Amino acid sequence: MQIKRFTLGEIRSNCYVVYHNQHAMVIDPGFDTYEVKEFLADNNLTLDIIYATHGHFDHIGGINGLKALYPKAVVIAPKKDAVFFDPAFGISRLNYKVHVDEFLDDDIEQVIPFQGYEFRVIHTPGHSEGGTCLYTEGVLFSGDTLFYMTVGRTDLYHSSFDALKKSILEKLYILPENTLCYPGHGRTTHIGFEQINNSVVRKP
Repeated sequence: MQIKRFTLGEIRSNCYVVYHNQHAMVIDPGFDTYEVKEFLADNNLTLDIIYATHGHFDHIGGINGLKALYPKAVVIAPKKDAVFFDPAFGISRLNYKVHVDEFLDDDIEQVIPFQGYEFRVIHTPGHSEGGTCLYTEGVLFSGDTLFYMTVGRTDLYHSSFDALKKSILEKLYILPENTLCYPGHGRTTHIGFEQINNSVVRKP
């Protein structure tokens, strides 16, 4: 499995292309830019899955553009953030409805299979009510829950610092210390490093 990071838009949100056996999964395509599309085409990758860790505009803005090019790709997102995908709810900062094929409930454990790998969905509310992370074989895509030496904002709609802290302590800091963390913004880090050095939430 290989991972390619793209940092997109003025907000500099991270989008990841996970690929193996000429198939790809795109995580958090926040903006409809040429870089991700060009990478998929240049490497002859078939896009199977588009995954949104949460519903904020800088993580979902490029979904429709990818879906148009790869109509067979399945778009997956957390159900509790559904209000962000449709401007009719009055919450979205986008002026168009974002396509989603499957909304995930948070009361059951889900695993997303991809080319022999199993990506476990970890529900981590706090930055948003529906925030999630994806974990497989020592690799964590942490969305906007956990960053290098800090955490996601909790001054937004339906965000909660107490919920975020609980998510990190009880769901992320229990992962192996050598877990490589790919966040929604900024540089990569490791769970063990964050347990000790995170400026906001440290392991007791």
